[in-house]
Amino acid sequence: MGYTHYWYRDGREIKREVFERIVNDFKKLLPMFKVLDIKLAGPLGDGEPIITNDEVIFNGSKNCGHPKNDAVVIPWPAETVKNGVAPKSEDAIVGSWFAGVLLLQRTCNGDCSYETFYFPRVIDLKEKPLGEIDYYKMNGMPVYREKWQVGKYFHFCKTAFRPYDLAVQCFLVIAKHHLGNKLIVRSDGDLNHWMEAMTICKNAFGYEDFVLNE
Repeated sequence: MGYTHYWYRDGREIKREVFERIVNDFKKLLPMFKVLDIKLAGPLGDGEPIITNDEVIFNGSKNCGHPKNDAVVIPWPAETVKNGVAPKSEDAIVGSWFAGVLLLQRTCNGDCSYETFYFPRVIDLKEKPLGEIDYYKMNGMPVYREKWQVGKYFHFCKTAFRPYDLAVQCFLVIAKHHLGNKLIVRSDGDLNHWMEAMTICKNAFGYEDFVLNE
């Protein structure tokens, strides 16, 4: 349970030249993330993010330096949110939902890491594309996936609206531009929760073709 982004890839492998364009665009945003107080780290929240022409793996930093705040529990963005990272986490909390708190702005509880973002150029052969059957009910009857999902590779990242959530969104906006209909992006958030990432990519690269929850 928690605020999550999902994506469906068409095909196991992305052409090297296409993936390089995605990575090069994303690298250009790294200095901006630092200015915005978004501290990226390696997969487990320490070390350096892995950004190569074969894979992109990162998390928020568990040693971010932000004050500890145990009140930030299972956070979810409020209906309307502010850009950037909250200067004080206590000021970001504006309400609650049934499982946790509602946030006006991205923040953390003193640990900016959450779930690892992983986007490889080539998906491991051990991973299989989605089949027709999603799951079985208690009575043994199958529940089928939507037709557009079948045959695609499914991934997700639960960011909990931590500061690195913006980096995840920016990467997916960039990837969607370069991959077109070969990548479908969905989210627990609405389009207004993606506006900052979309605006950043528009200003940096001129991209205005992002589609969410298509």
